[in-house]
Amino acid sequence: MIKGLITAIRTLSIIPVYGRDAEDFSEAVVWFSFVGFILGIILFFTIKIGCIISNYDMLTALFGVILSALLTRGIHLDGLADFADGFGGGYKKEQILSIMKDSNIGTFGALALIFIVALKWASLFYLIKNKFFIAIIPAYTASRFVMSDLSSRLQYARNTPGTAKPFVENTSKKHLIISLTAALFLSFIVCGFCGITMVFFALLISFLLKLYFVKKIGGITGDLLGAACEITETSLLLFSLFFKYIPYQDIFT
Repeated sequence: MIKGLITAIRTLSIIPVYGRDAEDFSEAVVWFSFVGFILGIILFFTIKIGCIISNYDMLTALFGVILSALLTRGIHLDGLADFADGFGGGYKKEQILSIMKDSNIGTFGALALIFIVALKWASLFYLIKNKFFIAIIPAYTASRFVMSDLSSRLQYARNTPGTAKPFVENTSKKHLIISLTAALFLSFIVCGFCGITMVFFALLISFLLKLYFVKKIGGITGDLLGAACEITETSLLLFSLFFKYIPYQDIFT
């Protein structure tokens, strides 16, 4: 299980860890929620320090967006761009998969990156302004859980090997249950009812994305997992703006 954690951290972040990767990469899937939790905590406390030393909330929010991309090597943003290009420019499964495999970014991909970064920047700004940025932690936790959810429910769409194939192949409902339990628990301890609600909202987003992915290409790829993470993360940050009361707020703000 510890090897699974090592693999999950190495896959989803730039955080340096020592040790060997798991032989079965599906063991890493159960840790995705926990890695999201770690990333959320890092971003939360970084923003908190930024709020202490600077009165420019917009600049602090921009730094948060940049840090988020750096912590993940931009891997999920890359997946989002490939998703937008493939699904925006392709019509048949083979065409969509071929476009997504192309390393060049097209118009749809560029627009998707602009839109997602702008939305994330705006949502972080208002969360910081309203002192609700504790919601970052469950947003990052639940968005990484979505990757576990999709990995366990969908088959790998490509016939050729890919980055996500080892994670998807042997992932089962057992991995999903563990990841969901972790996401619910970790989100609850920092945000109470708000955190629980965000996890269930993430489940809804995951369900809708699953239907769309199956309809278009019949399964999942690494790019789509990254895109799902970005879409869910940003949606949850926006969704959290509706909350006026967050349990345990006094501990973190």
